[in-house]
Amino acid sequence: MAMAALAVLAVVVAVERRRHPAPVVPHTGQDDPPDDYGLIALTVPEVRRLLAVFTHVSAAVTPPIAAFWREFELRWSQWRRRHQARARWYHYRRRLTLT
Repeated sequence: MAMAALAVLAVVVAVERRRHPAPVVPHTGQDDPPDDYGLIALTVPEVRRLLAVFTHVSAAVTPPIAAFWREFELRWSQWRRRHQARARWYHYRRRLTLT
């Protein structure tokens, strides 16, 4: 059963990656940072975590608190994915500077 659930998550991530835009990366070591770094694509652990939040939180607390917690988790996920995209951009630029 767990393997089937993991397979479903992997399919969801694969479909999302196909729809996801290409990452923003620098082309030279002197490129200026973009205004928007975008988001990294969803990963299997991220989808699993979000699915757990949306299924378990609503059963454990009152509806207003559950709605607040879901909103918080979605915003946290977006912040984390945007931060990872920013870190990737600077990592790539640093590597291009060294070559």
